[in-house]
Amino acid sequence: SAGGLTPSDVPLAGLTQRQLDALPLPARELEDLYPLTPMQQGMLFHALYEPGGDAYINQMRVDVDGLDVARFHAAWQGAVDAHDSLRAGFLWDGLEQPLQAIRRKVAVPLRLEDWRGEAEQAARLDGLAAAERQAGFDLAAPPLLRLAVVRTGGERHHVILTSHHILLDGWSSSQLLGEVLQRYAGVVPAADGGRFRDHV
Repeated sequence: SAGGLTPSDVPLAGLTQRQLDALPLPARELEDLYPLTPMQQGMLFHALYEPGGDAYINQMRVDVDGLDVARFHAAWQGAVDAHDSLRAGFLWDGLEQPLQAIRRKVAVPLRLEDWRGEAEQAARLDGLAAAERQAGFDLAAPPLLRLAVVRTGGERHHVILTSHHILLDGWSSSQLLGEVLQRYAGVVPAADGGRFRDHV
């Protein structure tokens, strides 16, 4: 339960103490709790009523030469650590309105494969990308993004980023990618001070 949280800790959630205590996650894991934007509500509704559909699964694929995988993963982790909205899971069971629960800490999943010298690489990469899309996401379990990185040659990697549209639209995806590349280059972006909850 979220014991230890009081309604005044998460005022935007509009929950009673009893509802807070009934939440399926411990208070120590929870940073904030607030409503969804209207667009997120629509996507959540569709995702719940069409389980298994991948209409809201976004995917980006790119070949990269000379990728330092550990540094790349750390850059993604740094971005997720910095942005509360990227640590959101969505709760709806037993609630009058769905809420996004921001976790204090969320690890970015990384699947790493080495397919150097393998035959039919392109077809296998397409198959892996399709499997990543079809796996979908449990909307209650952040993060709603994950990485698959396949080493395809000496210095070449194929990167597959899969995410749920409820988390990122096209504009914010490109902003996030820019930040990740900055972090990868060793530049930590200045905090803009803005938080998604202020937008909500």
